[in-house]
Amino acid sequence: MSNYKKYVYIFSLLFLFSIGFHLTVWNVISKKVLLTDKQIYRGDLGRTSFKVDSINSRPSYLVKEARNLPKKHIVYKDLKPRETVDVITIGDSFANAATQGINPYFQDYIATYNDFKVLNILPHFGNFIETIAVFYNSGLLDELSPKAIVIESVERFCIPRFISKLDLSKNIDKSRLKKILAKGINFYQTKDPYISFINSQNFRAASFNIQRVYNNYGNYKFAILSPMKRDYFSTKDSNTLLFHREDIENNYLITNENIQSLNNNFNKLANKLKNKGIKLYFMPAVDKYNLYEPYIENNSYPKSQFFEILRGLPKEYELIDTKAILSQELKKGVKDLYYADDTHWSYKASEAIFKKVKFE
Repeated sequence: MSNYKKYVYIFSLLFLFSIGFHLTVWNVISKKVLLTDKQIYRGDLGRTSFKVDSINSRPSYLVKEARNLPKKHIVYKDLKPRETVDVITIGDSFANAATQGINPYFQDYIATYNDFKVLNILPHFGNFIETIAVFYNSGLLDELSPKAIVIESVERFCIPRFISKLDLSKNIDKSRLKKILAKGINFYQTKDPYISFINSQNFRAASFNIQRVYNNYGNYKFAILSPMKRDYFSTKDSNTLLFHREDIENNYLITNENIQSLNNNFNKLANKLKNKGIKLYFMPAVDKYNLYEPYIENNSYPKSQFFEILRGLPKEYELIDTKAILSQELKKGVKDLYYADDTHWSYKASEAIFKKVKFE
């Protein structure tokens, strides 16, 4: 065999092996984990860990029928001139349906259970507190005339977001503010670009799943897998907890001093809003790890004391204690409060929370 034929032969074998590898991994793992169908969504932790048996496939935000509650919230561009609202909400991915699935907006539960008109706004100016201050100082709150404002933030980012010195005098011209709000795009709802069966993620998919042959639990780039004492999910693997590394990596920020600073900032905003007869609600969305931590087998990770410290502080605002509410649901044996493959809660959590919370 000539050298030329030898190289062609070797190249052909490598090419066929590569195609075979990608085709096999794609069909066995990647296609079942990544976002490959516009109408089907799969969770962030499932996609980063490539753990097929924890995937909870659900309707994407493009499936309009997935939002089936009698009342739905609105966004600013839907408002009619001089229209008022009952509640304004602002928050991160939990407030903006990043998890998708059935009734992914907790605002729709507020609207339905209270017969309220609920306006959800995206953060535009500094943190969420300062965005509300801009609404206040511009005069837009006077036009909207809400009874209440709900500020949501996932627990692990509450301290980085809310302990810094606030500028409650921040302002912007009202007409300009309205134009910005009317153009608002929900950047929390993203879609992966089209992925063909030959892609770099197949290597991670194969690597992670080979690792789990020898050790089903452990750490990955973003996700941590821990065994649980019983079934808490309805997926094929119903008793493994996937949670984000930041759920434990940010625990060092949870100090009495930092939570006191956070509480002071919310009290300042609450007192400002009281001048207009508006009640402030703060809803920290409990980290997935923090909620399920009591049920992890042989847990060696540090516990979060965020809610425990915050509960004891004097407040001018209303705390929506998601940890207390959802912990009771877990004790009842409710499955899938959080999606097995995601950092976010499901509609079951929103339902439980807003059956408890009363807007006065």
